[in-house]
Amino acid sequence: MTRRMTRREFMTKAAAGTAGMALAGAGLLSPSRILGANDRLSIGVVGPGQRARIHLMFGVQKLAEECNVEITAVCDIWTLNLDRGAKLVQDGWGREPRKFRYFEDMLALEDLDGVIIGTADFQHAKMLAQAVRAGKDVYCEKPMANDLKDARKALEAVEETSRVVQLGTQRRSEGKYAVAAEMIESGVLGTVSKIDIQWNCFGPRWRRGDVNEVKEEDTDWKRFLMGKKYRPFDPHQYMEWRLFRDFSSGIPDQWLSHMIDVVHMVMGERFPTSAVAHGGVYVWKDGRENADTFHALLEYPKGFLVSFSTRFGNKAGDCTLVYGTKGILDLDSGKITGNGGGDDKVKEEITIQSPLQGDHIRNWLDCMRSRKQPNADVYSGYSQSVATIMADRAFRSGKKVFYDPVKQEMDEA
Repeated sequence: MTRRMTRREFMTKAAAGTAGMALAGAGLLSPSRILGANDRLSIGVVGPGQRARIHLMFGVQKLAEECNVEITAVCDIWTLNLDRGAKLVQDGWGREPRKFRYFEDMLALEDLDGVIIGTADFQHAKMLAQAVRAGKDVYCEKPMANDLKDARKALEAVEETSRVVQLGTQRRSEGKYAVAAEMIESGVLGTVSKIDIQWNCFGPRWRRGDVNEVKEEDTDWKRFLMGKKYRPFDPHQYMEWRLFRDFSSGIPDQWLSHMIDVVHMVMGERFPTSAVAHGGVYVWKDGRENADTFHALLEYPKGFLVSFSTRFGNKAGDCTLVYGTKGILDLDSGKITGNGGGDDKVKEEITIQSPLQGDHIRNWLDCMRSRKQPNADVYSGYSQSVATIMADRAFRSGKKVFYDPVKQEMDEA
């Protein structure tokens, strides 16, 4: 299994680990409720949209009795979404949750133990920092951030408060990737030089048929923008934010974030040294700003290259392949073969025997009680954010982008 990075390895601020205790002692951080063994976990949800309701809120509901947990509050600036989220809680627990339009009002609840953040990509990091400084544990959808300054601030906030933070890169809770990491480390593949990832679909991804449901009078457009340059209300930008550059990078934020996290996990890596990217809107010329066809190459310190590509014009060819001098690991099928290897290649096919897939939400809930680090902690979230930001910056600039992990800065060639 890949070794969890130490704080010293990750950052250069050696004293930051005790900062949270000093701030809390000075009364500068909001206190968190001390949980007893039999206390029910009280969870709030901000952004109870389609994905949050189906994947996250329902996921908590399934664990209600087993983990003694209840969603007690929902928050959304859009009235319709707020009511839908509240109804899901009412149906699941038999009582209506507390409803809030603004995040800071929900965070003021003293009995709230944790917060699920299911808002737009560009809002994640700021809300994460705000929540942990209010004394709440957090489950944050990926990406953790799509702005490097926001990513650094969120990381610092978590370190200073010592809150339990789980990122929504749920492959961290799937056993086969941990076993794959052990096998790669054992040398079964020899020297790994390349990883090929393709994740494709056919269709105008992230377009929505319900875009006209939202009316300006039913939401707070300025609050949605969260400091972005003001522009007139646009229901497409509000509902289909994944397609617009100010709010998301699209494919890097949504899909590369998952798969580059897998690379970091199985290869024991943290940050790319460089990235280049290319692509464009080649098929779905419907006013979207983010690419429907994208290809990034990311180089890593251990000396291997990751090729990630996505196209929305043809769904064939999905793969996650790790190439070594002794053979190939297919991470989708869990098979290792000697295909393409040298004289010492793998002689017989090996099938990864892995534990059953774990429950990512349960892992977070369990860690809220134990105060252990969850599977997809803030460090993994910061690492995958750096990689996706590098890829997006390379795509937009047309230049090779480099990352300095000591300075925590990016430069272009």
